[in-house]
Amino acid sequence: MNRSVRFALALLSVVLMLLATGCSKKEDAPPPAPKQTATPSVTMQEGKWEITSTFEMPGMPAGVMKPQTFTTCLSQKDYVPTDKEQKDCTMQDVKVDGNTVTWSVVCKDSSGKGRVTYAGNTFDGMIETIMREGAKEMSAKMTMKGRHIGPCTN
Repeated sequence: MNRSVRFALALLSVVLMLLATGCSKKEDAPPPAPKQTATPSVTMQEGKWEITSTFEMPGMPAGVMKPQTFTTCLSQKDYVPTDKEQKDCTMQDVKVDGNTVTWSVVCKDSSGKGRVTYAGNTFDGMIETIMREGAKEMSAKMTMKGRHIGPCTN
């Protein structure tokens, strides 16, 4: 396997990790100051969501990466999935504008920006990621479609 394909697969792994689990705030970081008194809400059904993602990267042949599907729980408090175990990433600038949620993520060797627009029991979204390996940078885009599939089970 040549170096660019290995790098593309490593980038895909990072993007899928960001998409599937998000990144939690570092434990030593102080909580952000609230910007408004009421928590904004979007028109979304809380519970378990099935998310299908499609990966695109400049220079990668079409069809190399098949769509990936996973499930996660989302709520009015957690618009973007987070993983409490993830320590090397920081979620930043989470904003709600109507039914659209945007955020940025900064990790050790990558960074990204995401957007999801909810419509009750469905959503459309995308994440754009830049991964660094030494002086080389590669970008990728992942589009997402989500649908509510039921309640979350603990």
